[in-house]
Amino acid sequence: MILILGIIIADDEKKICRLLEYLIDWDEIGAKLLGVAYDGISAFQLIQEKKPDVLLTDIRMPGMDGLQLIEEAKKQNASLKCIIISGYKDFQYAQQGIRYGVRDYLLKPINQDDLTRTLKKLVNETMEQKSSQEARRHLEKTVRDYSGEFKRVFLKIVLEQKPEERPETVLKEVRKINTSQVIDQGGRCLVVKPDIEYKDFTKDAYQLLIDKTIEILQVEFASEEGELTIESSYEGIFLLLCHESPDKEELIKALNHVRDRVMGLQDLFPKIYFTAIITEPVDSDEELIRQIQYSRIAMYNRLLTDTNMVSELNAPAAKSEKNHILSSKISNLLENRPESFEPEEIKKSLKEAKRIMHETKNISGLDVKTELLHMARNYMDWFELLDTTLDKSGKAVYFSEMYEHCISLDQAFELLEETLIKTLFEVLNHLKSREIKPVAYAKHYIEKNKGIDIKLEELAKNAGFSYSYFSYLFKKETGKTLTEYIQMVRIETAKKLLVEKERNVSEIAEMVGYSDIKFFTKQFKKTLGVSPNEYRKMFLER
Repeated sequence: MILILGIIIADDEKKICRLLEYLIDWDEIGAKLLGVAYDGISAFQLIQEKKPDVLLTDIRMPGMDGLQLIEEAKKQNASLKCIIISGYKDFQYAQQGIRYGVRDYLLKPINQDDLTRTLKKLVNETMEQKSSQEARRHLEKTVRDYSGEFKRVFLKIVLEQKPEERPETVLKEVRKINTSQVIDQGGRCLVVKPDIEYKDFTKDAYQLLIDKTIEILQVEFASEEGELTIESSYEGIFLLLCHESPDKEELIKALNHVRDRVMGLQDLFPKIYFTAIITEPVDSDEELIRQIQYSRIAMYNRLLTDTNMVSELNAPAAKSEKNHILSSKISNLLENRPESFEPEEIKKSLKEAKRIMHETKNISGLDVKTELLHMARNYMDWFELLDTTLDKSGKAVYFSEMYEHCISLDQAFELLEETLIKTLFEVLNHLKSREIKPVAYAKHYIEKNKGIDIKLEELAKNAGFSYSYFSYLFKKETGKTLTEYIQMVRIETAKKLLVEKERNVSEIAEMVGYSDIKFFTKQFKKTLGVSPNEYRKMFLER
């Protein structure tokens, strides 16, 4: 890059100014005349406006003499190079100018070669200094960019790990990328979660809200240290402050200002919620990871406390037996309601789960999410027994993503209920559209085989379901259990055989699947009120 240096001439003798202007070959020395002033005050104003690299000034000028001009100009720009133009009688003033940083002086009358040589020397020095400064700035920017990119990678790796992961384990993953320290003089993390309710959620709307919030954060926390380290995830926007950050009160004030500006976007979104957390300052990478993890867990707790808050981070309580008790109670609840395929049964189950959570002390928002996901996946597994084409993982992922946009525990349960019941209806509607009706298939199979030697598990499997669900479905459509229906078919078959004379009761019992004549007689009489012989006699006497 070619550097063109700017020069200003100040002298109350206009002919001297014109002489200097024409004596210098500006292109040859790589300089440009920025302006000419005929008094000290005008010269100072011109210096402030044009910001030259070199000043040629006479000593004796009205308004402000050359030495005063140099003194004031150097206060504005310490790197300004000054040349004094003086007569012989003012030489002592030129010597005084040396104390103000004057680089050279020229005696009148001006010699063209001396002037050109002096200016060339200053131009070359200035160019070398500017090149050195540019190289230093480039190096500093390279180091800063590298450091900034590493901080972003560090933050991304931390957020990709589970929030309950051990900090030293996460740090090992970070060290695989870079062994440098992320913070060497201290740092802290701020977490901001702007949100819209899951009922109003669209990816485009939410991304717009995130982008707008990041813009506000960048303005609020702009730093001379360089670009801010910001990473967003479904849990929120994470901001690293790795330089000397403001004290806690100033940070709270700044985040409240951010909140006010974000909440001012109400015209774009139906309703906005805002939560922010300030972590403690730390002086090691491992402690920074721990603080980030604590903040992630704390952000989940907004479902149990409140949104629209800016708060300091409180370290989460250590895992206790209560967490295991909660998980055990939810598991028992699911085991006691196997394959529940009625909307009302699902609602009862969720109501009981919510009661358990309300009564369990010291649970965290992360515990809630874990258990609700556990319930969602269990129900999806059961629904898959009805319809093997169900995208159960996709449904669970949808619930997990929308959970992040719930603002209370009640709303999280409302979301789970909506997701499960909607999925159930989708599955049942899909089953109704099948060409082969499973219950019709089973009835046909039982009647064809006269209910003899039928393995119920195999029958359910052939129909495409688990035995427990198929039993439920069969009874719902026929009003009888599989066993009751098979019993009915056997008795109906026996009735037809009994009106024939060829076979005795013992043979008929065996034909319809009863190896014990006494048990057959008991079941027949229980169903029709008369024994097989009495039934036959009634028809033969007609």
